[in-house]
Amino acid sequence: MEKIIPFFKYRFVAYSLTVVLIIIFSLQTYRNGGFNWGIDFVGGAKITVKFQQGVDTAQIRKVLAHNAINATIQQVGKDEDNEYIIATKLTSRTENVEESTKALRTILQTNFNNAEVLSIETVGPAIGDFLKRSAGKLIALSIIIMTVYLAFRFEIKYSVGAMVALIHDIILTVLFCGFANIEINIPILAAILTIYGYSVNDTIIVFDRVRENLQITTKQAFIDVIDKSITQTISRTLLTLLTTLFAVFALYMMGGEGLNEFATILLFGLSIGTFSSLYIASPFVMYWEKLTSKQS
Repeated sequence: MEKIIPFFKYRFVAYSLTVVLIIIFSLQTYRNGGFNWGIDFVGGAKITVKFQQGVDTAQIRKVLAHNAINATIQQVGKDEDNEYIIATKLTSRTENVEESTKALRTILQTNFNNAEVLSIETVGPAIGDFLKRSAGKLIALSIIIMTVYLAFRFEIKYSVGAMVALIHDIILTVLFCGFANIEINIPILAAILTIYGYSVNDTIIVFDRVRENLQITTKQAFIDVIDKSITQTISRTLLTLLTTLFAVFALYMMGGEGLNEFATILLFGLSIGTFSSLYIASPFVMYWEKLTSKQS
């Protein structure tokens, strides 16, 4: 006889875990002063500089700090190339990005002999606000489109259940960025959308098996059908998660400083996506089924 794992028996433990994580992440985000928005969303400048003499990140940071400039410094290329990307964010909406960039360039060339500025990228505060609004609209639009597709592909209860799980994943992932003080920029937005796709795919696998099992038997209670469906797909879910996490972990270990935060978000988000497929999306469908059964 097939052994069924009673996942729903522990659903309230899962709900408690979600609430605790939201509270902890929110409080720490507040203590950190809010979300750490990147240059893409608040405005600022990125300067790529090549130094003729060997310098390190600590030396550059010390010089900039002495001139009251808070910057993110990232080495690119080979060590012998001595090339760095120096990024500074606008401290206020009234700050002039061109003047700030010019001042930063002057400081670098004054304090480091033969410092060559290879490229300069600037984002004004108005463009940053536009990108921030566009990112929010993009996520909202993608959720709406996916909801409509799933409603057409399955039933409305499965569609809404998948979207509830997805919103759960996005909220927790964004709050995790605030908790860990990870800078929210375009690459991080790409990571969040990657989590979006993974979470929805994982949930669809479970729902598809639920629908198949409902067609096979109608004698079992709906909650038992869901437990059975999750049990039948759990090995596939965990194997997919582990192989994906191995690849992302390799990216974290070998991708360098520039990809560490991107990989960290993926590691967290993919794990949460699997969790929500089991304990957010499926319970929601069960509650929907109970509600509609009482009304009928």
